[in-house]
Amino acid sequence: MIDDDGLSVLERYRGFLSAAEMARLVEAVQRPLSPALRVNTLKIDVDQARRLWPEWYGWQMRPVPFCAAGWQVVGQHPDLGLTLEHKMGFYYVQDAASMLPVELFHFDAVSQPLVLDMAASPGGKTTHLACKLKDRGLIVANDVNTGRIAALRSNLQRWGTMATVITHYPGERLGEWFPECFDKVLLDAPCSGEGLRTAERRKSRPLSEKRRRMLHHLQVRLLTRAFQALKPGGEVVYATCSLDPDENEAVLDALLKRYPQQATLEAPACALAVPAPGLSSDGAREFHPEIRRAVRLWPHLYDTAGFCAALIRKRDSVPVQTGSPPSRPLTQAGLEAMSRQEVTGILDDLRQAFGFDLGLVLDARALTLWMRGQSVHAIPELFLSRLADLPCVAMGMLVGQRSQDGFIPSHELVARFDAQFTRGRLRLSDEQVKLWLAGRDLRGLGAGRFPLGAVVVMEDDKRRFLGRGKIQRGRIRNLLPRRLIY
Repeated sequence: MIDDDGLSVLERYRGFLSAAEMARLVEAVQRPLSPALRVNTLKIDVDQARRLWPEWYGWQMRPVPFCAAGWQVVGQHPDLGLTLEHKMGFYYVQDAASMLPVELFHFDAVSQPLVLDMAASPGGKTTHLACKLKDRGLIVANDVNTGRIAALRSNLQRWGTMATVITHYPGERLGEWFPECFDKVLLDAPCSGEGLRTAERRKSRPLSEKRRRMLHHLQVRLLTRAFQALKPGGEVVYATCSLDPDENEAVLDALLKRYPQQATLEAPACALAVPAPGLSSDGAREFHPEIRRAVRLWPHLYDTAGFCAALIRKRDSVPVQTGSPPSRPLTQAGLEAMSRQEVTGILDDLRQAFGFDLGLVLDARALTLWMRGQSVHAIPELFLSRLADLPCVAMGMLVGQRSQDGFIPSHELVARFDAQFTRGRLRLSDEQVKLWLAGRDLRGLGAGRFPLGAVVVMEDDKRRFLGRGKIQRGRIRNLLPRRLIY
């Protein structure tokens, strides 16, 4: 049930809805919010997931109307974060409303897009972008909050993205450093979280007027910089998990007033069966007529939390006061480009041991291999050609380690392309699976089938990837990353 603070927040919106709709809203916010998930289409086809997972787990699923890869789980359900599929990055647990922003973009025009996710952590929308782009081009996933970078990095690793880099800067600086550089910009802006219907850990609380003004000015500043970072003809999506007009329509109105000839709001790429237009007025102010094209997800419309988002197109260039970004060549970060002979050796090792052709992956996604010590990383060529000297927290994907026993593919590489690893596999019984997922080594298994020192792909009777194991004398050493042990 909604508490007294929640009722106080709710009353602020009575003037924006008819009496009938307000009654529906009050009823909606007092129901538990259905958990939702979004399928990782880089790893599994949506139809296959929809066929298998409800059967395995007894889920009752309801499609998210504006996201083809999204489902809400209704009725009785287990913790969605405890399945093997979640551990291995086959889906992301995310409120259905948060799936809206990425669906607003049009993605067909550019084959290798350069995309900025300006406030990316914890990474849900970054993983969504990676799927929509089929992990091609480059996504710069930025977040200013040091404490949130670890979550962003972990989620991108679990998702298996390759065409991403993580940066850690104030979002405002990116528009100054890289004016008119990006094809798409996503700004999921810092906000009050006043979505009216949220998880228990994120209850709505009334904000002071001072705090509201501070948030509004920050959001206007960030959106202005996001727009400046965008190429002419490109798109920026602005989004908040708040229904406060000061954080949404008023922010969009400020941008349109600053750039009346260059900025325009457009209809979203996704179809909405139930109209959810932005406000034309908040009672005290009249907003630009185009702001009706924004999407305002009241909780009663699609049985979600409250959310607002808008698609903005940049018609023409705008003046920008530029600055010089920080610079550090990759070689100063300990990275060295690999020679053709070194790359060929790795590709041969993977084909012989696992039947996996990494070369096809590198070519299809325009990636090159670099080394740091014995670690081998796949780095997007678009980063190397456009942003190579920008210091990053992480870039591309760790694809493996060189060792005296041959090349050892990383957990992330195998989890991403598991179906293409046709050799070097070992199936476990149900009891062995339990021990393995608890981080235990296995003894008396696989002797004679593989040479000492070989790395093998572990699977269950459904042929689901369970991690990598290393053949040692009398046992298989468990190489499952510690963050996945349960």
